[in-house]
Amino acid sequence: MRPGRSLSRLPFMAVLLLAAVSAWLSLPANGDLADGLLDLTRLTARISVFFFLAAFAASALFRFWPTRASCLLLANRRSVGLAFTLSHFIHLGVLIAYFTVSGEDPGLVRIVGGGLGYLFIGLMALTSNDLSVRRLGKRWTWLHTAGGWYIWLIFLNSYLGRTLEGREPVILFGGITALIVLAAFLKLAAKFSAASNRQKI
Repeated sequence: MRPGRSLSRLPFMAVLLLAAVSAWLSLPANGDLADGLLDLTRLTARISVFFFLAAFAASALFRFWPTRASCLLLANRRSVGLAFTLSHFIHLGVLIAYFTVSGEDPGLVRIVGGGLGYLFIGLMALTSNDLSVRRLGKRWTWLHTAGGWYIWLIFLNSYLGRTLEGREPVILFGGITALIVLAAFLKLAAKFSAASNRQKI
């Protein structure tokens, strides 16, 4: 199946969209900048999680449903991953602005755990090219596998925790949590399916 047209402009479109939304939300109706920034952190996180899940589950989706759409997604997975990187670093910038304005302490666990996640995101983005794949070999596979699952775990902890606490709309956060779990299920199922097929050969 042919991969179809490129989505190489997707990261730049994502940045423009997030920049426009940021400008719109930077002046909240009630005049409280901290509240506006907090709302923006939630919005940027939701945009990021959808970019991440699309890149994370691209190969599994194509394996089980080899349609034109899944083929296009797989062929442009790097661009989707870069869009996630850009959107989530925008999320980080807004998050830092929120903690600065509100004076709230993010806590050591959030700083260390989130910091490691952003380290993985940055390294994965920098090595998302053919040259890095050739030079790093198995280390590239380890980096992108470990990084992908660590980021998945952060999103699961964030959305599942808020769903169970009932602090956020249950339908929205429960739905996102279900998508996060489904993406992992598909990825694992695709891995076991591929391993089973190799054993039969």
